[in-house]
Amino acid sequence: MFLEQITARRFRNLADVSLCWGEGFNVVWGRNAQGKTNLLEAVYLLGHLKSFRGARAAELMQEGAEACRIGGRVISGGVQHQLELTIEERGLTPRLDGKGVNRLSQFLGTVRPVLFTADELGLLKGSPAGRRALLDRAVLQADPTYLDRVQAFQKVLRQRNQLLKERAPAAQLAPWDEALIEHGARLRFDRGQYLTRLRPLLRQVGAEIADGEEIDLLYRQVGEELANCRAQLGHDVERLHGRERLLGQTLAGPHRDDPEPLVGGKPLKLFGSQGQMRSFLLAFKAAQLLDLERLLGEPPLLLLDDLASELDADRQASFFAFLRRRRGQVLITTTHPATLGPAVCPQARYFRVERGNIEEKQDI
Repeated sequence: MFLEQITARRFRNLADVSLCWGEGFNVVWGRNAQGKTNLLEAVYLLGHLKSFRGARAAELMQEGAEACRIGGRVISGGVQHQLELTIEERGLTPRLDGKGVNRLSQFLGTVRPVLFTADELGLLKGSPAGRRALLDRAVLQADPTYLDRVQAFQKVLRQRNQLLKERAPAAQLAPWDEALIEHGARLRFDRGQYLTRLRPLLRQVGAEIADGEEIDLLYRQVGEELANCRAQLGHDVERLHGRERLLGQTLAGPHRDDPEPLVGGKPLKLFGSQGQMRSFLLAFKAAQLLDLERLLGEPPLLLLDDLASELDADRQASFFAFLRRRRGQVLITTTHPATLGPAVCPQARYFRVERGNIEEKQDI
């Protein structure tokens, strides 16, 4: 998978952008607050249709603009695709190869960027919602149709919560109980199936690039059949029904689960150091890359936001050596390119960012 070109118009603080990327390492450098991360955000939006910073559509447009636009030319499986994304205050409108899409999942599978950003470190020790989001983003990248199933579950959840708040009779709630079990069990099954593939890769890369740390991610449904997921959720719905009526909200389902990252066999959220959290996140992203490469038959795109400031020299060198072996396309932001070391510098292409203007440089 190769992102040949990125264009952006009236996006964040960036001047009009039209850049052609290299197939290997691409280093985007400059002082802080110049627009480096904004450029990565534009690429990320083409793969996820949402900002990794949680920004609303209106926040992505320059002041006074009614819309902004992002485009990308991608080669995947030997086929070239053109992606276009128009962002207005009311939302996002994607187009693929000049045509609108009926479902967002049709657009999402075209380019699949894996992102490392220090902001995700907080998810590991924060609320369960952050850890669910980390896992769900990974599942979605591997299977874009997962978004359709997530949206179907969320629709059921909203309707059921409304009925619980209204103290609706059991007969009126019963169909939504069944829908919750059906859609919720499928999400748990999808997460479990994904981790069945990912966990061996986590252990492999933990030993390779994370100082030999034993890395794992536990989830209750790993290895479970879909029928077992339905039976377990049905039991939970029945068991918690009284409390749900009392509180007016759904307590049983995948929206309450808490995936548990482990390092050295211990829960990261309770015992993990800052270094161990970095090791886990690095291993998780590397395992994602390997899993996607097996699924797609080619390496996916990797986005690294200021990695050099987050890793010590040994972890960084091990990770870059891993990336060189897999020969995928990598976009890296940094304030000081020289700190990336010899694994990156000799063969990288360099793009200088200053006050939203981006220019390719032959040297640094």
